[in-house]
Amino acid sequence: MRQRVAQLSQQRLQLHLQIRKLFPKYEQMLRPRAPTVKEVAAQLGDDEIFVQTLSTSLGTFVWAIDRQHGLVGTFSKLDEATVTQLVQRLRVTLDVAGQGTRAPKFDFAAAAQLHAALLQPLATSLEGKLHLIVSTSGALAQIPFAALVSAPFTGPPAQAPWPIKQLAISHVPGASAWMALKQLSQTKSAAQAFMGWGDPLFDARQVALAGSTRHIDLTRAVPATAGDELVRNAIKYSQIPALPETRAEVQAIAQLLKADPQQDTHFGQDASRESVLQSSQSGQLAQRRVIVFATHGLIPGDLPNLRQPALALAANSTAETDPLAPLLTLQDVLSLKLNADWVVLSACNTAAAEGRAEEALSGLARGFFYAGSRSLLVTHWSVESESASLLTTGTFAHQIANPGSRRAESLRQSMLKVMAQPQFAHPTFWAPYALVGEGGR
Repeated sequence: MRQRVAQLSQQRLQLHLQIRKLFPKYEQMLRPRAPTVKEVAAQLGDDEIFVQTLSTSLGTFVWAIDRQHGLVGTFSKLDEATVTQLVQRLRVTLDVAGQGTRAPKFDFAAAAQLHAALLQPLATSLEGKLHLIVSTSGALAQIPFAALVSAPFTGPPAQAPWPIKQLAISHVPGASAWMALKQLSQTKSAAQAFMGWGDPLFDARQVALAGSTRHIDLTRAVPATAGDELVRNAIKYSQIPALPETRAEVQAIAQLLKADPQQDTHFGQDASRESVLQSSQSGQLAQRRVIVFATHGLIPGDLPNLRQPALALAANSTAETDPLAPLLTLQDVLSLKLNADWVVLSACNTAAAEGRAEEALSGLARGFFYAGSRSLLVTHWSVESESASLLTTGTFAHQIANPGSRRAESLRQSMLKVMAQPQFAHPTFWAPYALVGEGGR
C-alpha cells in the first residue's frame, strides 16, 4: 500500500506538471500567487468591500478589505461543525420550491446566527457600501449570502431584513481568481448579444411535460468500479426529466437582447454538446456577450462513470449505451473560446448541493472563467420555473435599461421585484441564483 501511495503521488505530481505546461492560465487560476491587501484594495471601488471567510475547528475567521480601512479581521467562536449544521438547517428550508403548501417555514434563526458571525462584526466597514464581494469555502459555499438576515425575524418573508435590500452581492472562488477576472474585464466585450441552449431532448420519445420545478432525482456516488447492481439502478439518460419550460425562458432573454431566434437559440435535438462545440470552433461563441444553458447540472456520481461536473444536453445515438456521450463536461468547457460578460446556468444543482457538490461545481465555474467568461449566474437549489424565468429576464431587462449598472446590482433589482410578488416572497423563489465572478460593470 505504501508503494502504491508513492506511485500515485508521483503520477499526481506529473499530472500537475503537465497541466502547468499545457494550460498555464488554468494553473494560474487554480494556484495563483496570493495578492497583497493593497493590490486587492486598489481594484475595489469606494462603495465595494471584499470579504473572505474561513471556518475551522476553532472557529470562523472573517477578513474584509476596502479602500478606506484596508484590512479588517474578525473571529467568531462559531466553529466549522456548527456552521455546517446551520447551513444544513437553512438548505432544508430553501430547497423547497417543489413542496408547495407542505414547504417548511424559512429558518430565520439560522440565517440570523450566520449573519451575526460573518457580517455583523463588519458593520462599520459595511457602512456606505453597495457591493459585497464574498469568498467562501466548505459548507458556506452551499448558500447565497442573499439568504441571510441581519437580525432575528418572525414576520412575513418580504419584510425581513435581507442584506440584498441594501447590498448587491457577488460570490468569487478567492481573491486571486477575482483579481484575474478583473483583468479579463478590461478586454473589449463581444460584439453580438446572445446565444442560448434550452429544453434539450433527453429522449427522442419525450412528449410529456415536466413539472413546475426544475428538479432531478439521481443515484448519487456511483463510482466507475461500482457493482453491477448499483449501475443497473442508476438513472438512464432517457429518464432525465424534460425541461420544456426553459424554452420560453431562453426565448424571452433572446428577445430582450434582440438576438436572432433562428441562429442564436438551440432547442430539442439541436440543444446538443455537438452544437456547443461547433459554435465554439466556428468562433460564434466568442462573439456573444450572454450565453445561456437552461438545463440540468450534474456532478460526479450522478451517472455511472461520471467523474467530472457536466451539463446535460440533447441525447445522441449512443446515449443509451454511453450516458456520458451527450454531456458537456468540464473538459469540454475548458476547450471553449468565450468572451462573455455572462454565462447563465439556469437549472438545478449548478452551484451547490449536498456532499462535495460545491467543490465539483466550483470546478465547472472555474472552467467557464478559464474559457473566457467574466461572470456566471448559477442556481443553488431546484428552482420553480416561473420565478426562475422572472429572475433571469428581469436581470437582463435591468442591464439593458441601466447599461452602467453593475451586473450584481441588476440581479439584486430583479430579486427585489420577484420578492415583492406575494406568491414568491419566500427566498426559495427569489434567492436561488447567485452571481459568481466579476459582478461589476
